[in-house]
Amino acid sequence: MQNTVTPLATALPELKPGFRLVPAKVGKPDAAQIVWVECPDFCVEDHVDEHVWNVEDISHSGAPAVLNLASDQSAGLPIEVSLSWWPSSDGVASRPCLAVDIDREVAVYGRTGALAVADQIAAFAENVRRLAETLPDETPAPVPSQADEALRRVRGVTA
Repeated sequence: MQNTVTPLATALPELKPGFRLVPAKVGKPDAAQIVWVECPDFCVEDHVDEHVWNVEDISHSGAPAVLNLASDQSAGLPIEVSLSWWPSSDGVASRPCLAVDIDREVAVYGRTGALAVADQIAAFAENVRRLAETLPDETPAPVPSQADEALRRVRGVTA
C-alpha cells in the first residue's frame, strides 16, 4: 500500500498591484481561525491582533496624520486623517478612501473629495499664517533697571 499526499490548498490567488496577503483572525473567541485576506499596502492594521467575528468585518487603515492644536483649554480636539477601506460597506468607503476623524466623527472621501479637503486645509493654513503675521512681536520690551529709573527721576526726565 502506497501513501499519497494530496495538497490541501490550491495556488495562491494573483494579487492586484498595491495589495498583499496577510493573516487575519476570524471567528468566535473560543473557535477563531486564521484566514488569509487581501490587504492594501497602506494598511498598518494587525488583522490577527484586531480579531473580528466575520471576514466581512475586516477593515483597513493607514497610519494617521494627526493635528493637535495646543490649547490652554482642557478640551482639545485632535483631527486625524488616514487612508481607510471597509470592503464590505456601501458607498465611498467600499473602496480605499480618505477618512477624516474629528472627535470620533468620521467622514470619508474619494479622491476628488479628498483633494478638495486638502485644498480647504491649505487655504485655512494660509489664513492662519496671514493672521498670525499681524500679531505683535513677542520679544519683550527692555525693562529698565532700578538704577536707570533712579537716574531718570534725578534728571527729571518723564517717560
